[in-house]
Order: sequence, then structure tokens, then C-alpha cells
Amino acid sequence: MSAQILNARSTRRIARSTGLDIIRAWGHGGYTMAFVTADHRHGLWDKKTGNWQYSAGQTVHYSSCDDLFPEGRTTR
Repeated sequence: MSAQILNARSTRRIARSTGLDIIRAWGHGGYTMAFVTADHRHGLWDKKTGNWQYSAGQTVHYSSCDDLFPEGRTTR
């Protein structure tokens, strides 16, 4: 399933749960949501447990990262 941008309410829920400044979040059809913070750090959040972590290794950027962070164009 492709990534779907989550609505503002869901994004705020993830921000409250993690304590991070999250500016966009994506769902992929399961319980694990992806997010990006204002300082352009990607992470994952589990909807059932509330556990989260920053993405490890090479980050896969979404196409909207170029729109959100024009000063640091990403390579996919």
C-alpha cells in the first residue's frame, strides 16, 4: 500500500505522544506511522503502543520532503 499523508488531528496525536515537533506524518495501512520533524528527522511511531524511534540507517525521503525542506533537497 502506498503512503497516505495523515490529517492534522492524527499528526498532532503523534506529536503529543512523542513530544516532538512533527510537521507531517504518513500511514501505510498498518499500525506503524512514519513522521518527519521540523528539523527534518524521520521516524516511526506505533499506534498501538505509542513507542517511537528515529529512522536508523539510510533515510527514505518522501517526495514532499523537497517541498517541506527546499533548502536541503533530498535524494531518493
